[in-house]
Amino acid sequence: MLIGYVSMDGENFLDNFHQLFELINQNIQRKKQKRDWYHRNKEAVLEQQKSSENKKKSQKEWYKKNKEKCITRAKMWNKENSGARKLIVERHKHRKGSSCQWTSTNPK
Repeated sequence: MLIGYVSMDGENFLDNFHQLFELINQNIQRKKQKRDWYHRNKEAVLEQQKSSENKKKSQKEWYKKNKEKCITRAKMWNKENSGARKLIVERHKHRKGSSCQWTSTNPK
């Protein structure tokens, strides 16, 4: 009897099964190691990504392509969440040592 490409005759099947199991096990272990490493070095990785020129460049391109969509989404959010928007503006007004960019008295 055939299952896929593996024949069911004894040792051949078991050898293939063990090899497949080992590959899956190694893959799971590798993923766990990468996840653990990332959690140990999370802050350094995020800082590196934050200052990455490639990331800045790709984000700039993405925003150029999706500018209208982003503005539309922001306007919709502002209409739907006017109370939250007012709260955000108030927090910026009362922040120590900084002027709020949205409530500036100087006209542009």
